[in-house]
Amino acid sequence: MRERLYDRLETIAATVIVFAVLAMVAVWLSGCTGYGAPPTLSPNAKAAFHATRAVQVLDVFRDAAISANEVVPPLLTTDSTRTVVLWHKSAVKTIRTVPTGWSPTVKAGLFELTCHPLAAPTQPPPPCTPLLRPSEVTHLTPYIGLALVVINEVQ
Repeated sequence: MRERLYDRLETIAATVIVFAVLAMVAVWLSGCTGYGAPPTLSPNAKAAFHATRAVQVLDVFRDAAISANEVVPPLLTTDSTRTVVLWHKSAVKTIRTVPTGWSPTVKAGLFELTCHPLAAPTQPPPPCTPLLRPSEVTHLTPYIGLALVVINEVQ
């Protein structure tokens, strides 16, 4: 009985930590989101500004997936976490390779990964089978939304 109670408390603590991290990221981004790049930047500097912000948010998305895998019981399977990490690596490589045209590709990859309707290349969203389980997508939804805000800011 005591072990079950401790397991439950551990799960609740992990959830609180995840939401606290999300709240801190949201507060951090609220100072930046919506304002865009400073108007005095050159076009290349604006592209670098948006690319840097996107990579930072995708890092948070990846870290959330890793943390969700580390809690007991895991909220994401090891295979799903590996899929997110590999997608993150590919997305960052795309951002660095194509500094001015990366957002449609990264957004399409996010749609393939999660089937989130706001990441769809067309509206209404086409039929999709996500690479992650629906329950896993649910746990990552706040981070998906955060990534979409930053990606859509570029378009």
